[in-house]
Amino acid sequence: MMNQDTQELFHNFTAVIRELTVLAGDIAAVEERKAEAAVQKRHQLLDGFIQKEQAQILKLRGLEQRRIRMAKELGWDSLTFRQILEKAEPTQKEALSPLFTELEQNLKRLEQSRRSSEQIIKVRIHELETAIARGQGGSYDNSGSVSPGVPLHNKMRDTYV
Repeated sequence: MMNQDTQELFHNFTAVIRELTVLAGDIAAVEERKAEAAVQKRHQLLDGFIQKEQAQILKLRGLEQRRIRMAKELGWDSLTFRQILEKAEPTQKEALSPLFTELEQNLKRLEQSRRSSEQIIKVRIHELETAIARGQGGSYDNSGSVSPGVPLHNKMRDTYV
């Protein structure tokens, strides 16, 4: 049975888990909007999304530090969520299980949206590099890298003259 201090600490721990879950979902939503802006070639929106995301990541780090500190105080230092559930009292386990499941889902969504956004932005950067290279008379080598200088069609000459 938990004493009053442990109950309050556990309550605060679950509140931090809820905040982490919401924040992970919020960051995923920003990543998704960032990807959508890149797909629509609305690059002017990216800076705003990146700034918002940076602020959210700082908040995420702060929450994660609080979670780690509280877990340590609860005797769950360096344990995974699954290990915490194994060690937790039945009432704690009942409260934590759905929270951990929802957090895990939002973290997976965040990772997927981050990968998608990163991939789309890489494609846009490649397109911009291509346009710049063409404007400066560059071409591509066999590996697909931009080769600055004389365009490929100017390098080819009839050698049978």
